[in-house]
Amino acid sequence: MTPIGVIRRAEPAEVAAALSKVVISPYWAVDWGGAGGSLHLDSGAMAEAVRRVGAKFEAAEARVAASTSQFLVALGLWSVSLGSLAVGGVVPDLDGLRYRVDEDARVRLSLPEPGGWVVTGDPVPLLLRMVVEEQLVPFHTGLRAVVKVADGLLWGNVAAALRSALKPLPGLGDLGDRLSAVPPLRGTLSPDGIRRSCCLFYRTRGGHTCRACPLAGAVVTRREGQAVTR
Repeated sequence: MTPIGVIRRAEPAEVAAALSKVVISPYWAVDWGGAGGSLHLDSGAMAEAVRRVGAKFEAAEARVAASTSQFLVALGLWSVSLGSLAVGGVVPDLDGLRYRVDEDARVRLSLPEPGGWVVTGDPVPLLLRMVVEEQLVPFHTGLRAVVKVADGLLWGNVAAALRSALKPLPGLGDLGDRLSAVPPLRGTLSPDGIRRSCCLFYRTRGGHTCRACPLAGAVVTRREGQAVTR
């Protein structure tokens, strides 16, 4: 368990106000007062979520759909946590967070009873506990129980999602670098920000390599709608 420094418990209204200002990606939605389940606690729901994302992005391989699903969840978790910190100075308590994948493959987040902490010191330990230890570690376990996908790839996705979530957020300084320097994110990105593992999104129909892809220098061709490298 990551040690947490001295912080103050936030009033629910403070957290709710910060959450209301978080920028929403088109790939996920929020329903802060709604109900829902935790995918990692239900293997059937996890498998269905992967299927929906695979259908949305036309991913023929289960591991590609699983990687894409997990990236979207990681992006949502980072965006909610970092966005709340940037706009309200609070980190939400994600213990009661629920998320599901809708029919249109959007990740829907719900937090029926908003709570959290006011952060005046270093937020890294708290963010690691809330996002990585209490959410993503069990999510990865649940995902890998239904789809065979490399653990290193998943943590590479988490680091890449962290970078994506930070892009529109001002005032957080070197927070991304400090979060990425702690296991299990340490070593997932090279010093220039290039990933050490590929997320496999290029293997979807119409997919592409991202700016941080380690395959960016390789020749990518398409064969019967499937992207491959050589």
